[in-house]
Amino acid sequence: MTVRLGGAEPDRPQARRTHPEAAGPTGYGRALQLARKRSGLTQEQLAAASGVSVRAIRDLELGRASRPRRETTRLLAEALGLTGSHRVLLDQASGHVSVDTTLRQMYEEDAASPPSAMHPLVGRERELDVVAGALLAGRERILSLVGLPGAGKSLLALAVAHRHAAKGGGRVIWLPARATGGGSAPAAGHGPSLLTSWMLDRLRGDGPLDELAGLIGDRRTLLVVDGYDGPVADGGRLLHLLARCTNLQVLVTMRTPLPVLGVRAVPLAPLPLAGTGAEPGQGAASPAVRLMLAHVAYTRPAMQQTAAVTEAVTGLCRLLDGIPLALHLAAGWLPMYSPEQLLDKARDNPLPLLEPVFAGESEGEADLGALIRGAVGGLRPAQSGVLTALALRRQPSATEEVQRFLGRPPQEVVRALHGLLLRGLIREERLPGGGTAVSVLNLVRHTVLAARERAPRAAVAHV
Repeated sequence: MTVRLGGAEPDRPQARRTHPEAAGPTGYGRALQLARKRSGLTQEQLAAASGVSVRAIRDLELGRASRPRRETTRLLAEALGLTGSHRVLLDQASGHVSVDTTLRQMYEEDAASPPSAMHPLVGRERELDVVAGALLAGRERILSLVGLPGAGKSLLALAVAHRHAAKGGGRVIWLPARATGGGSAPAAGHGPSLLTSWMLDRLRGDGPLDELAGLIGDRRTLLVVDGYDGPVADGGRLLHLLARCTNLQVLVTMRTPLPVLGVRAVPLAPLPLAGTGAEPGQGAASPAVRLMLAHVAYTRPAMQQTAAVTEAVTGLCRLLDGIPLALHLAAGWLPMYSPEQLLDKARDNPLPLLEPVFAGESEGEADLGALIRGAVGGLRPAQSGVLTALALRRQPSATEEVQRFLGRPPQEVVRALHGLLLRGLIREERLPGGGTAVSVLNLVRHTVLAARERAPRAAVAHV
């Protein structure tokens, strides 16, 4: 499908273009039935309100009528009380309105605006100030939030989008690019719509990018693409879009850095944890522990948050690396296990706690264990070698130590560590005597070691 947005019309007249899913009686009948049921009207009630016969309405919904008249469409839409994009979609399904008109109408009504968040943002105040401040001040035109799945990139991006809109930063467009189940859902009703699907197609290369540029125009706009990973990611197309739209800014969330010069990566580490050997009560002040204690309060409201509960939650957060999605998934087991029991299970092996409680029953439920395995499996050989060595070492290591026990060129080790840090697979720690070291996340370590245990068995089975 080719959609012309802006520019001169072709010399030769063309047939009216309609969206393939909405064109014809089947598309209109489906749209009419959906709108009628949403309004809570029966066919008889709609007929009485519109003046269109019950038989005509029934024929339209069943696809027996080839195409409704323009006047019939108007009467039905007014009787249903449809306005804005809902009205345009029904009109477009009838074939009387072009896709160009539909998309422009939806865009002008902010049909791609950011949705409301499902959960509060915890422990990301500093990151929110930095990212939102840079975009509002115009210091950056494109930023990418990079990190491990489940670290909270989408929720942070959503908070940035809402602050940008509230502070007068112009129009905000929210494009959910990641497939369902790729991580935790940050917002209610954040699936792709007709407009966002069309825009994502242009970003992916399924259609001229200039059409998207023509829709955005010169208006000050923040484009947020959530889940700009895999085959979807094309930094060149983003830069081309920025060149065409001089007042456009872009924020993307990704699991791996975008290898394009000029795109600044903002790594999002897991939530801060209480340090080893912290004083009693200090753990409760850390964002990860506060988030997990909130899960406990919701799931077990009768449970008193005693010092023992806080201590167990603090230990659990440390074993789950303070990853928000890991805490959310582990909290799903709280109706069956106490925090102390969950801590015992995490000490033995934390990976089973990452499995969704409603696996196979809840649509879009994320499997964080599978996502971490995918992140580890997608590493380059040099990065994988460094990660495995750190996982086997089981203690924080300074860069010089890593270079020494690996026996590899310093630049190769530094580049590998840099990539692992951006992906959120390792974290930087401050040493008591000064200086910094890196360590592998506990969940990542268990994933790497489990893969090493499976490899020999697979080799033996193959033989």
